[in-house]
Amino acid sequence: MEHAIKTDRLDLQPLSESDFDFIQKLRTRPEYFKYENDGAYNDDEITKQFNGFLEGAKNLPNKGSIQWIVINNDVKIGEVHLWCNWEKTLEWEIGWHFLLEHWGKGFAAEAAKAVLQYAFANFQINRIMACPNAENTRSIALCERIGMIKEGRVREVRLINGVYYDEAIFGILKREFI
Repeated sequence: MEHAIKTDRLDLQPLSESDFDFIQKLRTRPEYFKYENDGAYNDDEITKQFNGFLEGAKNLPNKGSIQWIVINNDVKIGEVHLWCNWEKTLEWEIGWHFLLEHWGKGFAAEAAKAVLQYAFANFQINRIMACPNAENTRSIALCERIGMIKEGRVREVRLINGVYYDEAIFGILKREFI
């Protein structure tokens, strides 16, 4: 399959129609939305995001988006996604979500690093950034583990359950990674 990635322990498969139930399960778990929004996504929001990634993949490698389903021993354990923020400057953004029972095993770092390597080699990208909630210490640590550099902090940019949160900004350039 085009854009499939394999590591020692993981298979990363591009999103397909058959992945909807898994994405729905992932997007409605409390650990998913704790740092992202006011609550679980509803079916319409999940469908819109899902279809957006399927459509975005048709525009690769210059622009668009792609979401990989992360599989360990034939079990879907999470996802890593990438989308083009600024086509002119070749800036893309990466993000990830994993089922709680698979946290702390190095899967997210292994998958995210593999995506960085694949994306820099196969897509037209100069820079990849990540913007985790500044309270999300696990995602911040993951950014650091995969070689991203903390570039700053945007204050009170997220509103979750009536409370404003800062966002940390991380980035890595193609010349720094390869």
